[in-house]
Amino acid sequence: MPDIENLFFKGGRLRPFIRFLISGVGILACFMLISFVAVALPLRIAWLPGQLTPMLWFNLPLLPALLALYAILTRLFDHRPLGSVGIAFHPRWKNELAIGLAAGAAMILAVGGAEGLLGFARFSLSSSPVGRTVGAGAFLFVLLVVSAADEELIFRGYPFQRLVDSVGPVIAVIVVSVLFGTAHLWNPFHTWISTLNTAVVGVLLAVCYLRTRALWLPFGIHFAWNFVQGSILGLPVSGLTLPYPILNARVHGPLWLTGGAYGPEGSILTLGVLAAGTAYFIVSGRISTTAEMRKLALGSGDEEELANPLFSGETFPTGKT
Repeated sequence: MPDIENLFFKGGRLRPFIRFLISGVGILACFMLISFVAVALPLRIAWLPGQLTPMLWFNLPLLPALLALYAILTRLFDHRPLGSVGIAFHPRWKNELAIGLAAGAAMILAVGGAEGLLGFARFSLSSSPVGRTVGAGAFLFVLLVVSAADEELIFRGYPFQRLVDSVGPVIAVIVVSVLFGTAHLWNPFHTWISTLNTAVVGVLLAVCYLRTRALWLPFGIHFAWNFVQGSILGLPVSGLTLPYPILNARVHGPLWLTGGAYGPEGSILTLGVLAAGTAYFIVSGRISTTAEMRKLALGSGDEEELANPLFSGETFPTGKT
């Protein structure tokens, strides 16, 4: 029978898998506390859909709550600074963010363009008042920035990173990406294709983290995809129709090709674009880990490094618990 201390500790420190579990409990606690506050707030913006302002009041305080939680966990259990989670302003952070923004916009534009060329979507300039379009765009910019940051911290942040330390990158990517897809089952109009696509998005974003050991690249992809999809193209974002987009989209055709009311994330066309994007970020020579992020992410002594050909020679933990 294994010694209880050895089950939970290694070298006098909590094993990475235990830290993964603790961080998950901490995130759930943040969710419960902030949910009570968000529901209690009576603040609404009359000309926006009813669900959007509560989403902002939930996601906005969640961001500092997650950062505070991770600051405690990294300092207490990992003896690293908060920046080791992937948010340090290392020398290439602006470049990674720019690549992410460009890639996210390009991928969703490719999906929208394909639907248009196939005759399943027609786009026209919106006739909404300019003031409403600008106001909604500013509101949605803030909402989508904060929600993308929250989701990246939750699904590619501390819990995912400790799971990588525990079971290795491949299993960790699969587990967290399945959780990412499952989390979107609460969105309206979801289908099995939308759930599959969301899980594949999780793989893409996890690969981007593993290639850089930073969250700037996956955050850029995540935000740009949602903003261009909803606020510019006028397409539903994971089942939510965003108000006053720049373009009006009229979509018709088979559900499996268009995604229907769920949006392009429910389209089989999106699966092809995501697969191509994932392959690109796996093999791209433009993407790598800076020395600063390597030191922050892999410098605690928890991990044993090895060459992993899946990620083009980058070094990743062996998955020792």
